Amino acid sequence: MFNQQEYINDFIKNTYKTIKLRIRNDDKLLINKINSVDNINKYLIELITKDIYENRKYNFINNDIVIDFDLSNTMSDLVDKAEKADILDDYGLYMNLADAIDSQAKKEVSKHLITETEWKRLVRRYQL
Repeated sequence: MFNQQEYINDFIKNTYKTIKLRIRNDDKLLINKINSVDNINKYLIELITKDIYENRKYNFINNDIVIDFDLSNTMSDLVDKAEKADILDDYGLYMNLADAIDSQAKKEVSKHLITETEWKRLVRRYQL
């Protein structure tokens, strides 16, 4: 017979990493903050993600090149995925995304969404 609770428990165990957080009862500052947050999981994930991106060290991306111009939604998505792949040291995925950034930039130059100089900066930052 199908045991729904067992199925759910197995799914959670196989899909998520569960962590235990201990905070001293006398640490009122932290306890008050946690109590004021609507979704503690979302809050902690956002804090950790922010920390990862603020302190990131790239393996393949040329961090000396700054992209200080607006990106299309498609380009922004490709850039985000390339940065994640780089941080995870996934060379194959990064190379595919760097190539996709180059291709998308060529399209955007032809449609006058970005300049040729901006395209060259993208290619130099997300180098193959």
